[in-house]
Amino acid sequence: MKRVSLLLWVSLAIMLALTGCGGGNPKNPIQLTGTPVMLQTGDAVNDQIAKFELTVSAITLTGTGGTANTANLLSAPAEVEFVHQAGSLEPLSLAHIPPGTYSGATMTVSDPEVVAIVGGVPTKLNATLSSTTVNVPFSPNITIGSSPMFLNFDLDLANSVTISGNNATVSPKFNVSTSTVAPEENENEENGEIEDIHGKVTNITAPNFTIQTDSTTITFATNSSTKFEDGISQLSDLRVGDIVEVDGITRSDGTKLATKVERECDEQGEEVEGLISALNSPLTTITIVHQMDSKGTSSSPVTVNVGVNSSTVFKVRADKLNITPPPFDATHIGKGQRIEADVNSSSSMVASKVKLREQALIGTVAASPAPTSSGFTLNVSPTSAFGTLSGATTVPVTFANGATLKTTPVAGATIRVRGLVFVNGTAYSMIAVRDDDNH
Repeated sequence: MKRVSLLLWVSLAIMLALTGCGGGNPKNPIQLTGTPVMLQTGDAVNDQIAKFELTVSAITLTGTGGTANTANLLSAPAEVEFVHQAGSLEPLSLAHIPPGTYSGATMTVSDPEVVAIVGGVPTKLNATLSSTTVNVPFSPNITIGSSPMFLNFDLDLANSVTISGNNATVSPKFNVSTSTVAPEENENEENGEIEDIHGKVTNITAPNFTIQTDSTTITFATNSSTKFEDGISQLSDLRVGDIVEVDGITRSDGTKLATKVERECDEQGEEVEGLISALNSPLTTITIVHQMDSKGTSSSPVTVNVGVNSSTVFKVRADKLNITPPPFDATHIGKGQRIEADVNSSSSMVASKVKLREQALIGTVAASPAPTSSGFTLNVSPTSAFGTLSGATTVPVTFANGATLKTTPVAGATIRVRGLVFVNGTAYSMIAVRDDDNH
């Protein structure tokens, strides 16, 4: 292992030790030793729900065949918003798990937040947990070796929340998988690729920098190939407190390398993401169903109003996609699209940048035009959050070059697609980067 990697793991272990000893719950000690494992979360869509957030305060694994149970794998409680993760995975925490075989996980959860579109209005439902303890059996058992790996907790949101009127009963159900670090050129989100991770810069020690996300702390290395954008051209341009968006890869030793660093705003500003629920015309105000923001506060509004003006820059966040996107600007924007708004002052909430972000849609594959591996038409439910907000019942889907197809589009099949949604007048379309069966 390279010296910088050893220092990284040692530093993390010391940090976790201090967290566990300083004011932590002595009944819930932190697991400090074992193989470095990145815990990740994702989501299978419930199309009625615009936001689902859950606080996860503990995860332990149950050993089998002579393997002992682990202590808590989380160094601190994490607030996780799952809807924006649909069709993708994001880091939850870097944990240490002793090598062995495990038959399941036990999670401690609290504070569910469910927002649905009721009568066309974003509404926070009265959410009740069936239990604060969630048992997640592994089938088959999971074996942890000596090499860095990933443990992926994919929330089955479609079967985790039951809605009745303005009430929601929450009984979280997860599907769990593991993956090892793939060769860098073949990485995806399951096995090492990192896309669109937001956080506040907490430390800069060249060539590394550390960010604090809503759920964890991640240290990234940089090199001569790292791209810096939006007002920064090199690592020395970053400042502690800056809000950044990072793309990266996982190296074979488990450490993270930033491939792109984009500065959103400084610590006086704010970044907020969610679905557009209202627009005025001519466009001066965008109302967003709040999913997440850079403040990371425990209480958040149902919607956020963001101002735009002639200086606001509209941008398509196409990431690695080699596409020429349709227009996205003050006249090509619509309800139901998922956006990010960056503001330089949280007191004024006027966007310096509005970025179109990936989102997931679920529906059935239309028979006409005949579906192909390059695209199809998706029939979406008019009672879904997207259908209610946008008024659209059909969305033509085109797969971007290099898209990941986990399932083949077949007429009549239920399918989930993730990508960028565009609008021209009242007509919506999607350039998709992934499809699957929403499991």
